[in-house]
Amino acid sequence: MLRLFLLLALVALNGQAQAFPWYIQGDNIRGAQLMTPEERKSYVSRLQSMKTFDECKGYMQAHYLEIDKRAKEHGSVLPEIKGDPCEVMKTMGRVR
Repeated sequence: MLRLFLLLALVALNGQAQAFPWYIQGDNIRGAQLMTPEERKSYVSRLQSMKTFDECKGYMQAHYLEIDKRAKEHGSVLPEIKGDPCEVMKTMGRVR
């Protein structure tokens, strides 16, 4: 019984540590190709440090404006925005 409890605790902790598995690598960020490796790392760090839903939404709005501006300057077309990391964080209880 103790082993089962420890296994479940380990799985839960691992799930929390990898709350944004698709962002951690940085390549799956919309507009990642227009960002430096340092910018991608900063993006992930900032997103994971958000405390409130409004703070997250503001950050994401600013990010999308900047990345859309860069895409236009480079003549690139970015895919539509899919998903909302702020909603995911809210559902997970990471922001209030």
